[in-house]
Amino acid sequence: METSGFWKKVTGSVFTAAAAVSVALTPVMAATPSYTDVKAEHSHYDAIMALTEQGIVQGYDNGKFGQWDDVTRQQVAVMMYQAFDLKAPEKQVMDRILSGYDDVDSNHPYAEQIAAVTEAGIFKGNNGSFHPNQSITRQQVASVLLSARDLEEYEAKEDKAIELGNVADSHKQRVQILANLGVTNQYDDFRPGESISRGAFATMYDKLDQKVAALGSEYKLFDQKIIEEVNADNMYKDIDYLSDVPRAAGTDGEKRAVDYIKNRFEELGYETEVQPVPIRDFHAEASIAIDGNKLETATQVISGGQQENVSAALVDVGRAQPDDIPDVDGKVALIERGAMPPFKQVLDVKNEGAVGAILYDSEDGAPFQLMPGARILPAVGVSAATGQDLAKQLEDGSVTATLDVKVEQVEKTSYNVIASLKPDVDKATGQLVTIGAHHDSVPGGPGANDDASGVSAVLELARIYADKPIDTEVRFLTFGAEEQGLVGSRYYVNSLLRNEKNRMVAHFQMDMIGARNAGADYPAGGLMMYTIDGNKNLVTDLGAAWGSETMDVAVPYGQMGRSDHQPFHQAGVPTALFIHSPVEPSYHQPTDTLDKISKKKLQQVTETVGSAAYQITRPETPKLPNFDVADDLINYSFEERAID
Repeated sequence: METSGFWKKVTGSVFTAAAAVSVALTPVMAATPSYTDVKAEHSHYDAIMALTEQGIVQGYDNGKFGQWDDVTRQQVAVMMYQAFDLKAPEKQVMDRILSGYDDVDSNHPYAEQIAAVTEAGIFKGNNGSFHPNQSITRQQVASVLLSARDLEEYEAKEDKAIELGNVADSHKQRVQILANLGVTNQYDDFRPGESISRGAFATMYDKLDQKVAALGSEYKLFDQKIIEEVNADNMYKDIDYLSDVPRAAGTDGEKRAVDYIKNRFEELGYETEVQPVPIRDFHAEASIAIDGNKLETATQVISGGQQENVSAALVDVGRAQPDDIPDVDGKVALIERGAMPPFKQVLDVKNEGAVGAILYDSEDGAPFQLMPGARILPAVGVSAATGQDLAKQLEDGSVTATLDVKVEQVEKTSYNVIASLKPDVDKATGQLVTIGAHHDSVPGGPGANDDASGVSAVLELARIYADKPIDTEVRFLTFGAEEQGLVGSRYYVNSLLRNEKNRMVAHFQMDMIGARNAGADYPAGGLMMYTIDGNKNLVTDLGAAWGSETMDVAVPYGQMGRSDHQPFHQAGVPTALFIHSPVEPSYHQPTDTLDKISKKKLQQVTETVGSAAYQITRPETPKLPNFDVADDLINYSFEERAID
């Protein structure tokens, strides 16, 4: 587990801790920053004096600093514990950690410090031993300091030439990074196995501290913890399960998905709530007769359909393009399903005087949806074959169509799933970040990409965050009834107390993040960040910055609603939708299946969103004032890009 508090200013006294474990001398703070054994001409003079002035190191009570004295492993462990404000593990955890060492147990005078630096990943033992009294070597110090500073994965544009032949394999990368950072100039022989003196340790510590300061916001932003653990194979398995059964809101399929998501969260140790969401559904029946003969074919009442029996001449209107609709006044329109939503096609022919509508696909696709809302006119969906046959009959002469539509409103229940991860009370900023997706699908649709892909990312990030240090509450959310008009997310936001809304600093929404064929030829697989008002915010700033890190592309932003980020925006929360745009051909189709999913896209988006959100929640970053963020870290542009 990574440690917390590394971004706090080091207020502890590093060499106070080191000397405290020395049986020879007791350190005291020098009255003035000078030591009898440290002269201006000494190579470590600047570092020792700089750290002394900062209160980071101290000398002995005899007026000396002891710059040539070796430092032991337990001394450095105590220094790191104090310098980076680590906390002692609980007794049970400490005993478990120390059981990995045969020379340190809970009775050791520095058991807490050794356990803490081990838990933080700063120190590791060797063949089951910690070797507390053994002098620490130069290569071990390289690993300790870089681990403490989260610089183990630092990538330079070009590696410095340094002899690594005599460096142990486990330390080679860290020694190379020290050279790349300019912390060491011992390129011909780093002397990796030699012990390090107090003066040399001070110099190495000070040089790295200066380099960290020089890196500034770039170093503070790009923490690799999340990226290192995202596993698209885990996500693929979740999508496989979720897309096996359609998950329309209020159905057994949705409840199956909700139970799966809830169990996954609880297995990870999350406090989990399943929130019932009342929804309006409709039971509908329809029949069609052509010239008095009832069609023996499957029919479906669609969005905009109202209860009525109507008989009139049938007119073929193609795809009902607004500027190309023929005379339909008092007639039934035969409509081929097109790019526009069926509801819009029905509304357009209604506005031209149509009294009914029959819609069909150019090829058999997803079932038409019956959505709560305004009833416009009797509107019935049929198969592609039935619609094409009717169009052919119209070519041969006039046809009279009779539509008999019955619609009954039904009350059902959809669900939201809410998993909470809270920081320790003494570390909490009081702020809240949410990460969400919707788990429902269109009726009859597998919904592998829409939106089992987003749910899989939420579950994967919940797995990764579970053992990460945080100072900000994180809630992982999956919403029901998104396909019915963002019903689940609206219900969730409206259920929040005022102080909860006030604590929310960001909502990250993922919808349709895995389709191989989405995004056309745009960079980053077509990934976009859509905001409701078309303005940048905290979420887009961090998303763009992390996109440049995970994909070498600054992810663009645009303006669009149509997903569960909308209620959060309306509540005043900075939010954005992460989606590949334009969407894939299988959008809302029975062909939205697992085989269309790209693991690479899953990986990229989850890394980007997970790392962006963790930038807010990790203890090293301060509480955000007024939702502010350093948006000058990356330049990213607005794009007018239609999603479908």
